[in-house]
Amino acid sequence: MKNTELYQNGRNLGLISLAKFLSGFASYIYDIGVVIYLFQETESVTVIGGFFVAQLLPAFLILVIGGIIDKYNKKVLMIISNIVKAVLMACLLINRDIWCIYAVTFGMNLILEFEGSTISALIANVFAKGHLFKAASVINFVDSFSMIAAPLCASVLALYFRVDINLVLSCALYMVTAFSYGFITFIHVPQDSYIDGDKKLKVYMNLVRNKRILGTVFFWNIFMFCIGLASPLEVSMIEEKLQMPSQWYGIGNAVEGMGMLVASAFVLGKIRKLRPSTVIVLGLICAAMSQIVIGISGNIWVYFLGAVLGGITATFCPLGFKTEIQMEAEPESVGRTFAVSRFFILLSRMGGSLIVGQMLKLWNIRMLYLGIAGILIAAAAGYGRYIWREK
Repeated sequence: MKNTELYQNGRNLGLISLAKFLSGFASYIYDIGVVIYLFQETESVTVIGGFFVAQLLPAFLILVIGGIIDKYNKKVLMIISNIVKAVLMACLLINRDIWCIYAVTFGMNLILEFEGSTISALIANVFAKGHLFKAASVINFVDSFSMIAAPLCASVLALYFRVDINLVLSCALYMVTAFSYGFITFIHVPQDSYIDGDKKLKVYMNLVRNKRILGTVFFWNIFMFCIGLASPLEVSMIEEKLQMPSQWYGIGNAVEGMGMLVASAFVLGKIRKLRPSTVIVLGLICAAMSQIVIGISGNIWVYFLGAVLGGITATFCPLGFKTEIQMEAEPESVGRTFAVSRFFILLSRMGGSLIVGQMLKLWNIRMLYLGIAGILIAAAAGYGRYIWREK
């Protein structure tokens, strides 16, 4: 029995890792290809900011999906969502004006946010709590390879092909991802769970009373607000300050992927000594250092150093925040917990992306990067103090 469970755990871990890698690769191919396409067509930070806002608008619908995730078979939900993403890619092949791109991006990220909460709930259902951090670390490690390969691929495609090839490739990868999820088996809990009206209220009340989850979500909001500020600045920093073609944006993302890979390997190597809270503090510190290095960079190589630090952050912070919540939440309410959490963090990120264009009119882009670093340093100190007091 134990050998069978070990086999199923290993099989599930391999399937989820593969599916995450393929889906992540397809998403990066789309995101980077479209950002380069929009900047080449408009040369406007505001238009790029609009793209990121379109990614974040689904936050207003996120609260609705928590019940769906907890009620229905999570494997089936992941299969359906990937098929829908493939259809959206096909739609964009027909029409690629800016508003159509915004609309498809909105739909894509509504599904991606739904998937983010669903995959977190799926992992919590497939693996025992004692194995969650290790499983999440392995999945994150494999997924980080997509962050290296996809941006490089997107940059090469942008040099030699139209954006259509990005869309076709993404469409195909989403279909393969849907197929991969079909082979996952559940071990620890039933595949479907139903929560009646009284239990739903109790779930939300328990969430509000859980100070550890509330504290984690609060600092996750601060982190995502800073990401919202920084994301639209990257292409402009490369083109205007470093005097490099916009295709280097994709290469910068690939370098960031290397940082993610290094960080994932570090977490796996120290898995028995690290706690999610420790990983979060390290991530916030790396995030601040990344913004400082990028802000003072005078050439693309210094920018790449900041990108590596950003990649380390992109592994540490999400891994720490998500695992902390997975370990604190009840299995039957993981979907709702993540839906509520992501609703607020997406609002924070959207707020950052909405105001950054106006802030550029008041401050130099380098000063903005240093200001973001200051917020992140304060968040790291605040979270460290919060965890120390909780102990």
